Amino acid sequence: MIRSYNHKGFVLEVAIETNYRLVPAPGVVRYLAIVTISRSGRPVTAFSPLCIESTRYASFTSAEDALMSAHTAARTFVDEWVQALP
Repeated sequence: MIRSYNHKGFVLEVAIETNYRLVPAPGVVRYLAIVTISRSGRPVTAFSPLCIESTRYASFTSAEDALMSAHTAARTFVDEWVQALP
């Protein structure tokens, strides 16, 4: 699953991948979020691509949780980076 969002002139692309290597029990699927932040069609090398993971676990328990957490983290990265620019 891939979603793109616009935020302050940047494109935040969030890709969700299943992660079978971190399966805690049979039949349980975990998810990873990969974020690419770009501007004018080019990735911003300061922080892209990023792998966003849950702070309590190595991966997320649902695709929706991974998607929303990664989107929030990407917005925070952009906000802080834009604020730090001279």
